[in-house]
Amino acid sequence: MSKILIALALILLLVSFMAGCGKSGPEAKFTAEPLTGYPPLAVQFTDSSTGEVQAWEWDFDNDGMIDSTEQNPQYTYEEPGNYTVSLTVSSPNGNNTVTQTEYIKVMPCPRFADFIAEPTSGVGTTIVQFTDMSTVEVSSWAWDFQSDGIVDSNEQNPSHVYAQNGVYSVTLTITTPTCDDTITKYDYISITGCHT
Repeated sequence: MSKILIALALILLLVSFMAGCGKSGPEAKFTAEPLTGYPPLAVQFTDSSTGEVQAWEWDFDNDGMIDSTEQNPQYTYEEPGNYTVSLTVSSPNGNNTVTQTEYIKVMPCPRFADFIAEPTSGVGTTIVQFTDMSTVEVSSWAWDFQSDGIVDSNEQNPSHVYAQNGVYSVTLTITTPTCDDTITKYDYISITGCHT
């Protein structure tokens, strides 16, 4: 009788072992689109892991912090740089991590913005004509004629009246199909002889 019980126990143990052998842990995999671009760069990540995955942990910038627990998240990169991305997937049978080194490449925006002004100096109240000289397709312009952080014009080629003595810095910010660009010409406009 004891031999039969031992045999049954061995059979049950073997069946359990074989059933367990059929279940392996997950394998982490993912893709992303786009892989390169200018900031702000919105990247769509797609999980392609195999196995019975129940949880996802994404680190988009290799800082050791979990940035998302979604399966297929989107992440926006605000600064230029080469970013390493990691995905850890978990299941009842274990977990697995894949790391893609310098996977996302965010390039600095090219220097497109430029402008000229005529005249750049004057005596008394002076009307200055500004001309956009940017070397790319531009969709919008923002001019700050006194570098005070206030947008004074959204025209492409505006004019501005300077009615007070002073030396003025001028800033132009342009929006392009790829990214924004800003140029500041410091102490660019000089006005003297105005009545105060």
